[in-house]
Amino acid sequence: MPRTVQKTLSFPLAGVARRRGYREQPRPYATPWAINVRGVGPLEARERGGSRPCLTRVNSNDFGAAITALLPITSIDSDGDRQHDLVIICDGTISYLRGSTVSTIEANLLWPDGNAMLWEDGTNIVFDATVSAANPIGDTNAYHAAERGGKLYLADSVLRVYDPNTGVIDPVTPKEGSTLPTAEPLIAVYRDRLFLTGKNHIWHASRTSDFTDWDMGAEMTDVGRAVAGQLEHAGGIGAVPKALIPHRDKVLVMACENSLWTLRGDPTTGQIDAVTEDIGIISPEAWAKTPDGLIAFLSNDGLYLWDVGANGRPMRFSEERIPGELRNVSGTTNTINMVYDPVGRGFHLFITPLVGIGTHWWLDLDNKALWPVRLASNHQPLAVSRVEGSGLSEVVLGCKDGILRKFSSTATQDDGVDIESHVLLGPFRISQNDVKDAMLAEIHGILADNDDFVTWRVMMGESAETVADAAVLGINAVLNDEDAIGVSASGNWEGLRNLVERPRARGAWVIVWLSSDARWSYEAVSVVARQLGRLR
Repeated sequence: MPRTVQKTLSFPLAGVARRRGYREQPRPYATPWAINVRGVGPLEARERGGSRPCLTRVNSNDFGAAITALLPITSIDSDGDRQHDLVIICDGTISYLRGSTVSTIEANLLWPDGNAMLWEDGTNIVFDATVSAANPIGDTNAYHAAERGGKLYLADSVLRVYDPNTGVIDPVTPKEGSTLPTAEPLIAVYRDRLFLTGKNHIWHASRTSDFTDWDMGAEMTDVGRAVAGQLEHAGGIGAVPKALIPHRDKVLVMACENSLWTLRGDPTTGQIDAVTEDIGIISPEAWAKTPDGLIAFLSNDGLYLWDVGANGRPMRFSEERIPGELRNVSGTTNTINMVYDPVGRGFHLFITPLVGIGTHWWLDLDNKALWPVRLASNHQPLAVSRVEGSGLSEVVLGCKDGILRKFSSTATQDDGVDIESHVLLGPFRISQNDVKDAMLAEIHGILADNDDFVTWRVMMGESAETVADAAVLGINAVLNDEDAIGVSASGNWEGLRNLVERPRARGAWVIVWLSSDARWSYEAVSVVARQLGRLR
């Protein structure tokens, strides 16, 4: 065994792993902890690791105190042009974003001849289009909506429909002889039927192509009739549905907290099957779907992936990497949102607590990696959506301060706030074996052409677990504006090639901790260790 050992450290593209043993490091390597980094660096978008994309404002509007929904809608305007709008519900007021223009929904009341109704002073009489300040679901204030034919159906305390071309929101009036379900918080359009559920264990479906017909007493031979049911085997009482996920006209996924069901075909002629009776979706927005039908969702047992309509059970997102923080997440004390991001090819999971700052997650599909995300207090998302544009659709966040924001690969701050990014490389052993000691003689950093400094710290220990625990505590201390303890050596690296540093720090196991409050990307870190005698 030579007296000197050299190692080159790769970026941990496998993300954060809390279940794998400290010593088990097959490629791609994982990390004990990280904050605000990804496997794809922001500079040149190469798979070499670095800080995450930053947040920038969508526009300058402050919508109010509590954004409860961001709802995309596609319609044809009076000129015959296809429009992609984003409907924003905040404090019960409805606005919409078209391009860069924001408008609050209010409509002029008209006489039958088309002329505007006027007050005595000559001003227009308008219909103030508002909804309840909070949706009538027990465990979230978020609104659900379903789009059909350029109109948006809102699951308010009463079912409402919004027409973007007139700006009018009307309650849906049921046909004579039928009763419209009320205060149902979940809504979906599937096979040109409107599905409503979530108040109790019953789901309801309107007549095909007629969302005003809810007559459940029609002839059984009428396959287009309105219908209701529950999610349970014959003779049982089903659980309350938590999520509705339609995929084209092929399948409707209906999820309870601890079960997953599929409706294949029409509800009067098709079949409802139990996919699993121990894995479900914990809240209405705790799922996201790719355009080709891959669903990611959060269950009580962690994160899962499932191809819509597949015969097999959902698979864990990554068996050995699901951290304990993503088990038994409360859907009542947190606002949970998921959304697919085609730009980064992954899923965002936002877990915003009612009080305080939450830890959010980026799910990297290519590497099956999980990356924790930390946002400023006012930037915590309450609602998210994906909005179509001229290129790939963009993810938009409705934040706690009433501002809309999106991720940007060119921004250098989170809307004026520096982001703290941290990642641990290791732990790795520099000693000859478990009974030998060693000294970290040299460390050499090579980074991308970064915007600013990257701080490096070296943590040393006699075991992998000791040094990993100390480094995780160190990151949490710095995030809380405290000093990290147990750092054996530290310094700053600039972009590109840096001078060799000589820490002369003693220990068998090492973690190299990189951090920055600027945009940066990784290239390589190499270390040289000298072998010493037996551990004392």
